[in-house]
Amino acid sequence: MSPMKPRPAMRFISVAAVVAIAATGAPALAATASDRSAPRLDAVLDAIPSWARGVAPARVEPAAAPVQVSLLLKGRHPAALNELVARVSDPASPSYRHFLTRAEYQRRFGPTAAEVAAATSWLRDAGFVIDSTSTSLITAHAAASVVGKVFDTTFGLFRVAGELLRSPLTEPSLPGALHPFVSAVMGLAQNRAVTDAGPAPAYVNARPCSHFYGQKIAKSLPTYLGKHQPYALCGYTAGQLRSAYGVNQVASTGKGAAVGIVDPYASPTIESDVDTWSRHMGLPALRSGQLTQHVLPGLSSLPEVSVVLPIIDPQDVEPEESLDVEAVHAMAPGADIDYYAAIGGAIGLNEVGFEIGIEPLFVALAQAVSDDKVAIISNSWGAAGEHLTPGDLQIFDAVANQAAAEGITLDFSSGDSGDELAASGKRQADFPATSPEVTAVGGTTLEVGANGKRISESYWGTDIAKLDKGSWDLKDKAFSSGAGGGVSTAYAEPAWQRGVVPPAEATYGGLSAPGRVVPDVSMVADTTTGMLIGLTEHFADGSNRYGEFRIGGTSVSCPLFSGLLALAAAERHQRLGLVTPTLYAEAGKAAERKRLFYDPVTVPLRDDLSTLADVRPDHTATDNPKSPVAYSLRILSNLGTLQSLRGYDDSTGLGTPNAGPLVAALAGVRGHAGPRRAAR
Repeated sequence: MSPMKPRPAMRFISVAAVVAIAATGAPALAATASDRSAPRLDAVLDAIPSWARGVAPARVEPAAAPVQVSLLLKGRHPAALNELVARVSDPASPSYRHFLTRAEYQRRFGPTAAEVAAATSWLRDAGFVIDSTSTSLITAHAAASVVGKVFDTTFGLFRVAGELLRSPLTEPSLPGALHPFVSAVMGLAQNRAVTDAGPAPAYVNARPCSHFYGQKIAKSLPTYLGKHQPYALCGYTAGQLRSAYGVNQVASTGKGAAVGIVDPYASPTIESDVDTWSRHMGLPALRSGQLTQHVLPGLSSLPEVSVVLPIIDPQDVEPEESLDVEAVHAMAPGADIDYYAAIGGAIGLNEVGFEIGIEPLFVALAQAVSDDKVAIISNSWGAAGEHLTPGDLQIFDAVANQAAAEGITLDFSSGDSGDELAASGKRQADFPATSPEVTAVGGTTLEVGANGKRISESYWGTDIAKLDKGSWDLKDKAFSSGAGGGVSTAYAEPAWQRGVVPPAEATYGGLSAPGRVVPDVSMVADTTTGMLIGLTEHFADGSNRYGEFRIGGTSVSCPLFSGLLALAAAERHQRLGLVTPTLYAEAGKAAERKRLFYDPVTVPLRDDLSTLADVRPDHTATDNPKSPVAYSLRILSNLGTLQSLRGYDDSTGLGTPNAGPLVAALAGVRGHAGPRRAAR
């Protein structure tokens, strides 16, 4: 898949990771000490990236140049941890929501203090400086000569896109002394370093656009199916989204709960941007200390997989943080937000777009979980499909299991390439949304009327037809983007989906055993409706100033849903943990499902043909409002191979939330609710 322009057509972008994987991964929860009965697999290490293979280095890495690496440590008792996660997540269990503290998790399932000490001591003795440690992560640096000696390699500098990047010259290996403790090593190869390039290139919404659905009709442009279609939305405001989903019916503002966000980059103007946007949206500005940025050290890519990042242009990363923070703030303006930037200003870039491996985001997620500060973590990133190594799954499962055991909810965007057929030629669901330890959030086309109420909602899947010689070119229409869905081939169907998910969807494609089906829930994501966000941008006239524009994708729906969960966590004064077993248990009761969820059944040819499509104007130079405008017809609700059914389906999951009843259900005391863990 290739980068997508312009920004309003925001969707997940798959780009190749920089570094390949050297060996199969060690289980991230492999047993240690007396509990090690399974055979040891080799640890996952950075390998020589594609841009360094068969190419002579420009020069040798200076011996004294610093090289930073991160080591993921193995945990203990994986079977017992899985059982505990199932119990604390099951609303019918006496252990429901009896979450562990971080200290309890560390004592029972994390690497032992002796193992952490042994690993850090060994690294220090080898010449490393320890930069940070968390539950299962050690980050350290040393001179290139020291790192090369430890990992049995040397380093060269390769010229890539005009910059010198470090790569091992021979495949590295893990020292035998670290084999008992370490499951993965990252940082030996280097992403293309891009320092803060300043504000992102501006995007200016072209006019005309509608302030509510169907407000303005494109009467001067060709008809579609015999009718003039409405202009695309200017972008829904926070007030419109709160009204459409019934958030105004919830007393809680989220105060007392904290939401974590994991993204690749930290914006230097985020607080002032959010405050300006909030003022325009009628929301309270951020309190002092309400938003905290955690910028992790820049790390290299680990697995050679397609990583999915909701970014559009080569310098266009900052909008993602603004989008995620503002979406959470829109739903839960009282909630604290802890933002974890995976790699600061270090972004890989090539001729087709960003090159950032999934590993730095794994590390940022691990840090967010280990810090134990938040109740919910929103993640608008993932891999295209499930072309993953055992190491990828094991590392992620380690982090996800720790989160579930400690009551931290992980939300993941389901993806923006629909069933992936158009992008990859193969129907597949996207990881990590496919993990049974997360909530997979899909996307819809939302129609909000002049009164702020929801008119209707359907699956987000869009075809584009260009304007050609006075008519829409329907012969060459192409799939643009849509919410991810489908069945996992990496994860089996979890018990809580049985009886709710249709068997035909869980075994689609002839699977011999049912798989995990996504999404679980959905919210607005259509790029022609979308959300109005604000941030500091770089405009064509050379100025840097605040601007607002429409943006879409499941990068919108995921943080919106995380904000809703913050309302429930704050109302209950307790973390919610893995919420999917509770959601599916409620949805198993037909009356409850209808009360908690709106069912966005998608009918490709509805009686009201005006809701089938809209017309979108875009400036040919997206940062210049004086540039010409090009029009396209956006044909909505293209399901591809996904299904639209009453009840659960693999296009929109259980449905979209009715905030009042859903927040009350999640916050309510159910069965044997155990000792409370602070939502903060």
